[in-house]
Amino acid sequence: MRRGALLFLLIGLIVIIGGLAAFLLLRGGTTTSTTSQTPEVPPPPTAVPLVSVVQARVDLDANTLLNDPTLLDVVEVPVTEFDEANEFSNINDVLGKLLINPVVAGQSIRKDNIRDAGLAQRIPTAEPGQSQVKAYPLIVNSLSGVADQVAVNDFVDVIATFSVERQIIRPGPVQVVTVNDVDQLVREYEYGENQTFLSTKTIIQRAQVLQIVRPALPAPAEGGEAPAEVTPPPASSSLPQVDASGQPITGVTDGGTGTSTLTEGVWVVVLALTDQEIELLEFALQSQARIVLALRGANDDAIESTSGVTLDLLVREYGLPLPRPLPPRVYGEGEVFVPEPTPTPLP
Repeated sequence: MRRGALLFLLIGLIVIIGGLAAFLLLRGGTTTSTTSQTPEVPPPPTAVPLVSVVQARVDLDANTLLNDPTLLDVVEVPVTEFDEANEFSNINDVLGKLLINPVVAGQSIRKDNIRDAGLAQRIPTAEPGQSQVKAYPLIVNSLSGVADQVAVNDFVDVIATFSVERQIIRPGPVQVVTVNDVDQLVREYEYGENQTFLSTKTIIQRAQVLQIVRPALPAPAEGGEAPAEVTPPPASSSLPQVDASGQPITGVTDGGTGTSTLTEGVWVVVLALTDQEIELLEFALQSQARIVLALRGANDDAIESTSGVTLDLLVREYGLPLPRPLPPRVYGEGEVFVPEPTPTPLP
């Protein structure tokens, strides 16, 4: 009995161990089969970043001024195709530039194919029915140039004051002249001195300022010394003579040269004028007229009709009181010939 029970237990133990081994073998094979059947998924590729680039929207010819944003386009391209050293990402960096060579549509605007526009490209185009303007330089200073408060694209009026000389002729006494035994009364006229009269008129209105050119600051001398004296620019009749306080000087001669003396703070204002306006301003300068600028407001586009100013117009039209000469002081005979007693000091 005991031997049969032990045999039965041994057989049961072998069956249990065999079943456990079979289970482990079957599980490992299933796992290996499942793993071998699942394909490996490769990782997604790294995305190439995009960058903006300015391109031509239409075909552009050489010497084209890039002042119209509709001529340009901004597109996204891979960063590997973008030339940072020679291409633009912002359209504002291209506006106002001038093309050197033609560019086809879809081609990028390159830095080596553009340059800064000159003054000729910045002259405004004339309106239909209007005359085309040209650039004309005018020398001004703090008195004639609105105290240097004028900026580019502002509008100014030009006022000129002319000095007109007129000869004075006075009638003389009547004399009796005998001609062919006939006595005739003839009045002689005396030619007096030349007198100077002033006449002021606004000769140009709404002239656009294209550019302002100021002189370069003098370079300091070696060793930290004061800068060397700068040679003044050529004289211009548009500038008044002023004293040390900046007040205009009247009745001062200029050594017979017929030109005014330049003062410190002189610069050049380039105006957009028609040929007719250039003729008016050039004649005023050659006539040694005083030229001043008047700055217009931002929204002031009116053309005002003026009468000009002379002394007789001020008296007749504006009621300027004209002074009369004072009567002379007349001494009596007693004041001249009767001596007064010599005053004696009090004791």
